[in-house]
Amino acid sequence: MTERLYKKVVFAGTFDRLHEGHKYLLRTALRMGDILAVGLTTDNLIQYKADREKIQPYSERYRTLVEFLTSVCPEERFEVFPIDTKEGGADKMEDLEALIVSDEISVVKNAFIINEMRAKNGLTRYHIIVIPRVRSPDGKPLSSSRIRAGETFDNLDLIR
Repeated sequence: MTERLYKKVVFAGTFDRLHEGHKYLLRTALRMGDILAVGLTTDNLIQYKADREKIQPYSERYRTLVEFLTSVCPEERFEVFPIDTKEGGADKMEDLEALIVSDEISVVKNAFIINEMRAKNGLTRYHIIVIPRVRSPDGKPLSSSRIRAGETFDNLDLIR
C-alpha cells in the first residue's frame, strides 16, 4: 500500500454536474490521505448561490459523487457527509489533518478562517493544501457555474 501524507483529509463543495475539474481535485485528495472525507453542501446551503434553481438536488449530487468515488477507490477510503455551514464541521473535526481546497481566492480565505476557528476551539490547525483548478481551452477555470451558463462543457480538452 502506498504511504500517504495524511490519515484524513477533507474536501468540500457543491459538486453540481460533477465534472473533470471536480474529479481531478478528488483524485488528488485521495493521493494525499488514507481517508477522504467529502463535505457535500446541502440544498439549504445553496439557497444563497446564484442560479440555485439550476443546481442539481442534493440526492442527485450525492449519488453521482459516490458513484465516481467508488469507481476510483474502495468504499472504506472515503466518506461523504452533508454540510449546512461554510465551515462544514471542519472547525470541530478532531481527526482532521489537512483541508484540500481549490485555488479560488474566497475558498482559500475561508480555509484560513476555519483554521482560526479550530485554534479557538482548542484543536490543532490543519494543513491547507491548495490545488490549482482545471482550466478549459479558453484558459478560464472549469466550473459548474460556467457549465450551467453554457460557457463551457466538460468534455473538452482540458488544461491542468
